[in-house]
Amino acid sequence: MLNTLNSKILPKMLCFTAFSMLGCIANSTAVSAQNFPEKPITMVVPFNAGGAADATGRVIAEAMSRHLGQNVLVENVGGAGGAIGTARVAKAEPDGYTIGLGHMGTLAAAVTINRSLQYDPRKDLKYLGLVSTSPNVIYVGKDFPAKNLEEFIDHAKSAKGAPAMGHGGIGAASHVACVMLFKLIGVEPNLIAYKGFGQTITDVLGGRIAGGCDLLASAAPIAKAGSIRILAIAAQKRSPVLPDAPTSAEAGLPEFLTETWTGLFVPVGTPEAVVKTLNAALQNSLAQNNVREKLGTIGASLPPDDHRSGDYMQDLVNREIAAWSKFLKPEQQN
Repeated sequence: MLNTLNSKILPKMLCFTAFSMLGCIANSTAVSAQNFPEKPITMVVPFNAGGAADATGRVIAEAMSRHLGQNVLVENVGGAGGAIGTARVAKAEPDGYTIGLGHMGTLAAAVTINRSLQYDPRKDLKYLGLVSTSPNVIYVGKDFPAKNLEEFIDHAKSAKGAPAMGHGGIGAASHVACVMLFKLIGVEPNLIAYKGFGQTITDVLGGRIAGGCDLLASAAPIAKAGSIRILAIAAQKRSPVLPDAPTSAEAGLPEFLTETWTGLFVPVGTPEAVVKTLNAALQNSLAQNNVREKLGTIGASLPPDDHRSGDYMQDLVNREIAAWSKFLKPEQQN
């Protein structure tokens, strides 16, 4: 009889214990999400220090730290046009303590142009919202013979061939912009990959390559110092940061229009309560005048209020992937 009772009661006890453990785990997760954050947060910037992504990330990290009451620490993880750092965030524990900064290149163009991408921006990431926008520019070193875009194009079409142009890796915004430029002028590009703007500009200033097609936010400080020449801003209006730099239309190539948006994300599966907390911190940060001013000094602008939600960013990523897939091809991996 004892054996009979054990055979009936023991499974029920085990079942009750298992459900209790699951309930405890779920309750623990809920409490943890409610108390978030309880420790510092890491913001992965998928490029080396020295460029627009790094500068933008540090401005936002500092502002979010004040709102959250915990430090948001920037970690630069460069390589593969931002794909290495982005993949690291996608594969991180979905607890909100690892967030990523990405842009048009890493979250959209890279899907088409980088055949070895280790993440899918449409499925593996949960978006917090847009942070900033910045047009791309065509720039060359101050000693490069072309003084304007027309002369640059003539140089590229001459027997000398396309000038060597640097970028931040396959799929990076600087890479995509250069691919677009040379496709528009009908010249086979000569593109050199680096781990970020810092490395690229070092070789430009050293005369080892001609220039690049990076973000205005990256190039503006160097241009202000007179070390590089901006041939065109890929926007419809001149920038107040560099008022003397012509737009692409003024420079003779009106079709060259490309703006790089930047935003934040976490791994898919992050608790909704944590996502809401991080989104609130981001929105609070973007509302601060000093954040607007700091981003403005490097040539970046804040997105409109109705473009700052995670849902808008998710939709933007999907639309941009579709748009760039019509323009870029996987074989364009120079």
